[in-house]
Amino acid sequence: MTLILPYPDYIKLLYQAGIVHNNDNSDDFDITRKYQFGQGYWRQIQLRDSISLEISNYQQPKSFILKLHERKHPLEFRFLILLESEFKNLEFKTGEYFLSGSGMASECAVLEPLARIVEVAIHLHPNVFHSFAEKTSGKLPKELQHLIRRWDQPTYERYGTQTPAMQIAVQQILQCPYQGFTKQIYLEGKVWELVAMLVEQEVQINQGCFQINKLKPSDIDRIYNVKEILLKHLDKPPSLIKLARQVGLNDCTMKQGFKQVFGTTVFGYLHHCRMELAYKLLIERNMNVTEVARTVGYASLPSFSNAFRKKFGVSPKSCHR
Repeated sequence: MTLILPYPDYIKLLYQAGIVHNNDNSDDFDITRKYQFGQGYWRQIQLRDSISLEISNYQQPKSFILKLHERKHPLEFRFLILLESEFKNLEFKTGEYFLSGSGMASECAVLEPLARIVEVAIHLHPNVFHSFAEKTSGKLPKELQHLIRRWDQPTYERYGTQTPAMQIAVQQILQCPYQGFTKQIYLEGKVWELVAMLVEQEVQINQGCFQINKLKPSDIDRIYNVKEILLKHLDKPPSLIKLARQVGLNDCTMKQGFKQVFGTTVFGYLHHCRMELAYKLLIERNMNVTEVARTVGYASLPSFSNAFRKKFGVSPKSCHR
């Protein structure tokens, strides 16, 4: 029989868990607790009273149902980094994000599946979000007003696909190199960077400039196949025409569809993945800069070094161990 757990009890159990570490003795705002329902941790970073980050990384051995009643809800942005589960029809998938405005969240039951989960969540009080408008007209742009609703009004919600830029910002949160006061500033900066990307998408959606729903489901599946082919052939990717033929699309539909789904061009995504792999190889593997450049598809070392510096702000040599 599947366990049904009221949300207040779930939160209470999370807070009762033992503290693993504070990452730094002075960082009282950053607390990591054992995950009560499996193996892993649940980390809460209170940047201000109105801004918080949650980082979840755990293996859940049993499924349960989380029962949520109507409740006041802040703005929430969740980024799913990894979801490995035997359940095939889950609403939230790896590489997606969930956006919720503020207001009254409706009563619902949520399946918490047997799964391996890594996720970053941002919570903002509506007042701190609205404070940006005070510097201009005093009102939010009409394309964003639905994000802040009265506490008696239902929240606005939607899912979307993380762009490479979003994925980079999320990874930078997970790999924050600072401690104490500097860490607090850095993490809040990354929070607002992610919020800015989502807000820009929201504006485009409401202006009719970002319409992923024009793609047929079969075309979207083919676009995801394009991504998989690129990941398998970072060193020698096929040309755009060959890539389009390989997945059964014309090159125009493929290029436009890829931009809609992933928020960047095919070349932009390829470049992002090459640089991310290069950084990882330089940090983790016993490979010199020339070997790494060839591995990610660069025949010219100066071209690789210039691209790497442009991406990360440092030379590949400085990352080499």
